[in-house]
Amino acid sequence: MKKLTAALISGFVLVFAFAPFGAGFLAWGAFVPVMYAIEGGSRKRGFLLGFAAGGAFFLSTLYWVVHSMYYYGGVPIFAAVAVMLVLVIYTSLYWGLFGWFFVASEKSDGLVRVLMVPAAWVALEYVRAHLLTGFPWVLLGYSQASYLPIIQIADMTGVWGVSFVVMAVNTAVFLIVRRVSDRQAASPSRAAIAAGVLLLSVAAYGLIKISIVDRDAQSWTSITAAVAQGSIDQSVKWDKSMEDETLEIYSGLTREAAGSGASLIVWPETAMPFYYEKERVEKGIPGRSAKEAGSFILTGSPSYVRNASNGAYDFYNSAYLLSPQGETIGRYDKIHLVPFGEYVPLRTMLPFVSKLTAGIGDFAEGVGPVPIKLGKEGLGILICYEAIFPEIARGAVKNGATLLVNITNDGWFGRTSAPYQHLDMTVLRAVENRSYLVRSANTGISAIIDPVGRVVDKTALFERTVLTSKVRFRQGVSGFYTMYGDIFAIGSTVIVCLFALSISRRR
Repeated sequence: MKKLTAALISGFVLVFAFAPFGAGFLAWGAFVPVMYAIEGGSRKRGFLLGFAAGGAFFLSTLYWVVHSMYYYGGVPIFAAVAVMLVLVIYTSLYWGLFGWFFVASEKSDGLVRVLMVPAAWVALEYVRAHLLTGFPWVLLGYSQASYLPIIQIADMTGVWGVSFVVMAVNTAVFLIVRRVSDRQAASPSRAAIAAGVLLLSVAAYGLIKISIVDRDAQSWTSITAAVAQGSIDQSVKWDKSMEDETLEIYSGLTREAAGSGASLIVWPETAMPFYYEKERVEKGIPGRSAKEAGSFILTGSPSYVRNASNGAYDFYNSAYLLSPQGETIGRYDKIHLVPFGEYVPLRTMLPFVSKLTAGIGDFAEGVGPVPIKLGKEGLGILICYEAIFPEIARGAVKNGATLLVNITNDGWFGRTSAPYQHLDMTVLRAVENRSYLVRSANTGISAIIDPVGRVVDKTALFERTVLTSKVRFRQGVSGFYTMYGDIFAIGSTVIVCLFALSISRRR
C-alpha cells in the first residue's frame, strides 16, 4: 500500500506543475516517489505502479473531456465518463511501460540510467504523439512553458528535449535519494554531475539564445495585429438565430481593433457560424467589416466542396483571409481533426456519441500544412487542436510561413484547466520555430506570443475584448528543429529500443 501511495503521489503532484497551477518547478522531482516505489521490484510491479501514477495524473488533467462531451456535445453522462476513462487508461499505459523500463534498467550504471531513463520517457511521449492519430496533450516539457531559459532548447530538439532534461534531473535526484537512504556516501555521483551539467548547459543556452533572438527580431518586418475575442457561449454558437448577432459582435470588435491601428485582425475558429459561401461572406458583414476597417481579416468557418470523384460533398474546418477590399484571398483547411469532435472513430461501435458531431458535421482532412499568402509573407494556420502537434507548425514554417496564427474555439472546455493547458502548448510552437504567434480563441485564452515564448499579452477567459500588439514576420534561415524536425525524439526512440533489446538478451 505504501508503494501504491507513493506512485499516486507522483501522479497528483505532477498535476500542479501544469496550467492553470503553473508550479513547473514541481516537475523536477515529481517522479521521485514513484521511482522509489518501483525500484527493486519486478518488472510487472514496475508496470502496474507506473500505470497507477499515470492514472492519477491523467484523471486529473483530462477530466475536461466529460465536460465537453456532456455539456456541449449532448452525450449522456455515462458515455462521456466512459470515453474519458478509456482515454485515461490508454494514456496511462505509457506510464506503465515507463515503469517497466525503469525496473529493467536497474542493473545499469547510474550515468547510463540518467541518460536512458529520460530517453525512454521521450520515446514513449513521441509514440503517444503519433499512434492512433496522436494525443500529445500535457507532455512533460509543457510544464516548463513559463520558464523561458529552459524551453529555448526546443529550437533544436522540439518539446522533447525539454521533457528529456526534466526527466534526467528526476532520475539524478532519485539516485541521490537512494544513496542517502541506503546510507552510502552522499558525495555527488557521476549521474548527478551529468544531470547538473546538462541542466546548467540548457539554461545557459537558453539565456544566450533569448538575447540573440530578441536582438535579431528587431530587424524583422513588423505589423500591428489584433485578436477579436467574441466570447460566444458554446451553447448558442450554432443557433441559427444567433448568426447575425455573432457577426455583429465581431464587426464591432473589428472596428475597435482598426481604431488601434491593426492591419491584420484575427477572428477565432468558426467565428462565421455557417458554411462558407463567397457571396454571403464578401457582401455580408465579414466583407463589409474588412472594408470599413481597411484591414485584412483572418476568420474561421466550416466549408464544403463537391467531390469530383463521387459527386458528394466533403466538409472542412477552414480558415479564410479577407483582403481590405472584402475579397477572399486565401484559404486553409484543417489537416488534423479532433476525434469525437470533428469525426467519430469507430462510428459503428460508438453510436452513442453521434450527437457530439451533429452540430458541426463530420469533417474531411485538408491538404497541408500550406501557409496563406499575405503579400510577401505567409501565415501558418493552426486550427484549434493542431497547435498541440509540433510537426504541423514546423511544416507550415518550413513551407514559407513567417507568422504563426492559431485560431481556436476553446468554448468546448468551459472553465476547466484545458484552455490554460492549450495555451501553454502553443507557447512551444513559437519557440520551436522562432516565430511570433497570434492566438485567437472564441472564449479565451487569446494571446500574442513572441519567438522566445513570452506571452506578450493575453485575455481572460470568457472576456469579450480586443487584443492589439505589434508582431514581426520571421526572417533569416530556419532553425535546426524547423529544418530537421523530430530527430532528437526519433533518435531517443531508436536508442531505447536497442537498449531494451540488449537488456532482454542479457536476461
